[in-house]
Amino acid sequence: MNCTLCNMCMIEDEATGRVLVQHRLPKATNPWCGLTFPGGHVEAGESITDSVVREIREETGLTVSKLRMCGVVEWETIGERADGSPAEVAANSKYIVFMFRTSIYSGELQSSAEGKMEWMTLEDMRKGGLAPHMEEYIRVLLEDEVPQAYGISGSGVLEVVQ
Repeated sequence: MNCTLCNMCMIEDEATGRVLVQHRLPKATNPWCGLTFPGGHVEAGESITDSVVREIREETGLTVSKLRMCGVVEWETIGERADGSPAEVAANSKYIVFMFRTSIYSGELQSSAEGKMEWMTLEDMRKGGLAPHMEEYIRVLLEDEVPQAYGISGSGVLEVVQ
């Protein structure tokens, strides 16, 4: 099975009640964009939690610690037949995003090529143009009874699993 492992982290500022939001820019290799939380891919030879610390530092300039894993978002990739109808899962591929939260961070905030970083309330984030399916990602991050969201890539549907 082919499996891509990723991470995402919601960083909370307890003093202001705001979260660190990334205005993610589209890329030629990945058009997914909008308001999201920072994160990225797990590299070979790297633990999942180490990947969160590295990605946050690369994308925000901050160093995070005391990470709390909140659940996973899992996508399966579906190919298409020549006639456009769904085919079986392509090479049993999965894309798994490990979801984390923390309020412990240090350093000076900066933006990166991934997008501009900004502190805002969750309410303002929700009003500002979320990346696709971010509402389900937020539920996994915030609701203890929602440990996972699952979807078929390209279907336009991501469902929370309780």
